[in-house]
Amino acid sequence: MKHRLTWTCLAAVAAIGAAAFGRPLVSAAAEHAASAAVFDGKPLEYWTAQVLADPPAESVETIVDVLRRALESDDPQIKVTALDAFQSLGPRAAPAAPALVRVLEDSRAWIGVAAVDALAAIGKQAVPILTETFERGPAAARLRTLLVLGSLGPEAREALPVLIRAAASDADPLRERLAGTIAQIQGADNVSTVRAAVAIGDGSAAATPTAGDQDWPQFRGPRGDAICTETGLLTGWPDDGPPLLWQLTGLGKGYSTISIADGRFYTMGDRKSADGTESQFALAYDLATRRELWATRVGPPHQDGPRCTPTIADGRVYVLGTASDLLCLDAASGQPVWHKNLADDFGGQMMSIWKFSESPLVDGDRLICTPGGPDAALVALNKDTGETLWQCVMPAIGDRGKDGAGYASAVVAEIAGVRQYVQMLGRGVIGVEAATGRFLWGYNRIANTVANIPSAIIRGDYVFATTSYKTGAALLHIRRDGDQFRAEEVYFLSPRDFENHHGGVVLVGDHLYGGNSQNQGHPTCLNWASGEIVWKERAPAGGSAAVLYADGHVIFRYDRGLVTLVEATPEAYHVKAKFTPPTAAGPAWAHPVIHRGRLYLRHDDLLVCYDLRK
Repeated sequence: MKHRLTWTCLAAVAAIGAAAFGRPLVSAAAEHAASAAVFDGKPLEYWTAQVLADPPAESVETIVDVLRRALESDDPQIKVTALDAFQSLGPRAAPAAPALVRVLEDSRAWIGVAAVDALAAIGKQAVPILTETFERGPAAARLRTLLVLGSLGPEAREALPVLIRAAASDADPLRERLAGTIAQIQGADNVSTVRAAVAIGDGSAAATPTAGDQDWPQFRGPRGDAICTETGLLTGWPDDGPPLLWQLTGLGKGYSTISIADGRFYTMGDRKSADGTESQFALAYDLATRRELWATRVGPPHQDGPRCTPTIADGRVYVLGTASDLLCLDAASGQPVWHKNLADDFGGQMMSIWKFSESPLVDGDRLICTPGGPDAALVALNKDTGETLWQCVMPAIGDRGKDGAGYASAVVAEIAGVRQYVQMLGRGVIGVEAATGRFLWGYNRIANTVANIPSAIIRGDYVFATTSYKTGAALLHIRRDGDQFRAEEVYFLSPRDFENHHGGVVLVGDHLYGGNSQNQGHPTCLNWASGEIVWKERAPAGGSAAVLYADGHVIFRYDRGLVTLVEATPEAYHVKAKFTPPTAAGPAWAHPVIHRGRLYLRHDDLLVCYDLRK
């Protein structure tokens, strides 16, 4: 993987000390472990130098044998030093492939990634053992095996029969990720899907591009990860921005962004009713003509409008008003199909004063929402009837934060072989079994008492969570022991290092991108596996920033209105373009949307549309 930082680089960063990054990445003892390790009477650094020597003083067979023994060390410094050397050996390391696939099971993400790189460097010769590992290995190893096979592309064709059988099985928890790997191996048969899968990298099971991704049916996109898989977009804009196609007013007050499905777009806003009083509405428009199709009252208005973005599924629209009114509407007519009130029906409550803000999640026949009540932290309803399928009773997970729902939206993923919903509440981030509503795990350290807002980011068995108000960020490894789950902290970043207020973060390849600091959007790039701050710059505008990835770039939309196009690379902070669109009242907190080459930006009552197509 082109931009992966080696453990040696991380050790050098650690030497700067906790003052710079809030914590040591490795201990001083670990920093010198590789140079102190001795094999066959010679230090490990001698053997790693032999890998690049021309000609080497030792045979390749001897070098491989020594490095294979180094892999057996419990010291991560020694292990990763050996893995980096194997990567440099490339196909010559083929005899060590069985040892390398065993390292894929390592619970430390950065070691697993190093093993992925080493196996990918071996190439086609590693495919048989990788295929066998995918068939028989544990979940973490199987996921990382898919990364290697996908990166090999057509060289991994002999694995296709096994992968296709697994993708066709409803029981395989990786079946959605499998689709992306199969597309990569098949090469040019589906170039846009292959390119998107490579850009997104090792995502969760819910984060693989599919044929249904042409629309933008929910908050933060088809997979709830703020990733647009479209390609062929502009990589630079004039000073006044890309071509403005149209602008529309009349949406009313609010921070809701838009959802797009079947030739219509949907949003919410507070505006005048027919009787002259103000109410909160769900709204539908024809996408081509911008003609309003219907406006359905959801509930009472709020001082600055709704926060929920409508969720569209199977001809229905799901919205949550600030007063906890949850409605299922017919997408064609706007007529209510069913109605619940999270406070009245489930004892729901918010952690603080800004009222209900979640965008509902549809998963199969289930609608997932977050009342935050003592007997209903999360609930699953039949999406067609509103019937309660289950309620999750959340145990005490710690003293930080406050009881009640937070301001995040739930995401779904396969973690440790179990489909689950991950949500940020007032007391922290939790995982809930999708089929039953059973509470699986919780993590309290990330909670604050004011507002827990960003949605979690998930990759494999790892969950990244961040909140502001002097809190920070954490990467969690979700471990399973039989029916029991626990969240193990891989790293924790202090608020001096990184805290996302709102606007969220996006995971692209091995790096996270988002705005840092309370009420600020200082653009920041973090290494997913280690938490290292790769780069951090001062924001070009005031306020928080909502982020969206598309075609090699991250769009930062600042709440004062400015929009920047930033190259999604850990190499450096590189702004490719910026402009300020027409603005309206209050902060521009609505998240940007890209759909079929067009950029949609909402600011309170105003919606503007720009052409991003080359």
